[in-house]
Amino acid sequence: MGNNYFEEKTYLCTAFREMSSRKYNFNLVSMAKQLKIEDLTKGNVWTMTESDINQMLQDGKKQEGFADVEAHYMNIIRPVFDIVYLDRSDEEKVKQLEAEKYDIFSVPSEGENNAVAIRKHRIKKVTDLTLENVAHLLPEEVLALIQQNLGTGWQGLPLALQDIIESAFYVDCAVMPAAAMHRKGGIIERRKEDGYEVLEIERGSWIEGIFLKPKPKVEKVRFSSAIDDEVKRRNRSGEDEDDDDDELDDLEDDNVQDDDEDEEVMDEESPNIEDIDVIDEVEIEDEENE
Repeated sequence: MGNNYFEEKTYLCTAFREMSSRKYNFNLVSMAKQLKIEDLTKGNVWTMTESDINQMLQDGKKQEGFADVEAHYMNIIRPVFDIVYLDRSDEEKVKQLEAEKYDIFSVPSEGENNAVAIRKHRIKKVTDLTLENVAHLLPEEVLALIQQNLGTGWQGLPLALQDIIESAFYVDCAVMPAAAMHRKGGIIERRKEDGYEVLEIERGSWIEGIFLKPKPKVEKVRFSSAIDDEVKRRNRSGEDEDDDDDELDDLEDDNVQDDDEDEEVMDEESPNIEDIDVIDEVEIEDEENE
C-alpha cells in the first residue's frame, strides 16, 4: 500500500469531516454556550470556534473589572487564534483579512475600530503539535503531519514530539519487508483490527509502518471540600478575617481556661510531700500501738 493511497484516504477523511462540520460545530457551540470566558483554559480553547471566541470576549467586556484580567485570557487565546481589530469601513483591509481566512465580526466601537477579525491557527507541521492541541486531532491528521516531515518517520521525530503524540495516542512502529508487512494475518491486518490507523513509509524494499489509535479521553473532575465551600460562602457574605481572628482568640481563651481547670483538679487529686509525711507518721503510730 503506497503513500498515494494514504494521501487519498486522508483527503477523503478531511472532506468527510468538513461535510459533517455543521453537526460537529453545533456540538462545540452548544458546549461553548455553557461556558463563560472564566471557564476558558489552554486545553478547551482548542475546541472553540472563531464565533465562540468573539462571543466570549464580547460577553467578558460587559463584566465589571474585565479590563484587569483581559490580558490573562488573551494569553490563553492568542496561541490558538489570531485576533485583529479593525474599522469595517476599510474595505481593502476587510478583503485582505477575508482572503487570509479570517472571520470578521462587528463589535461595539472602540476608538476607530468597530470590528474584530479572528482566525484559528492551522496545524500545518508536526512541530506545531502541543500537549493542548494534539488531543483534538484525528489519527489520520497526525499521521499526515508525520508523513510531511521530510520522510523521517517515527524514529526521526524528536523525543519531545514523540511524547506529545503519545500523550493522546497509542503508538506502535515496525520496520520489515513489504511482503511480511502485508501478509495475511500480518501486523497491518492485526493493528487495523485493533482500531489503529496506519501510515506506510517506504525504506527501499522494506516498509516502516506507523500505527496510531486515540487514547480514551479522561475528564478531569474537581472535588471541592467542605472547607472550600465555607471559604467561598464567607467571601460571598463579606465576612472579614478579623471576625475569624476573634473567633480563634475566643477559642484559644476557652482552651486555656480548660487547661487551668484541669491543672486544679490534678492538684487536688495528686498527693504532695506533706501529705506523704502525714501518712508515714500514722503508719508508725499504728505499729507502736500493736
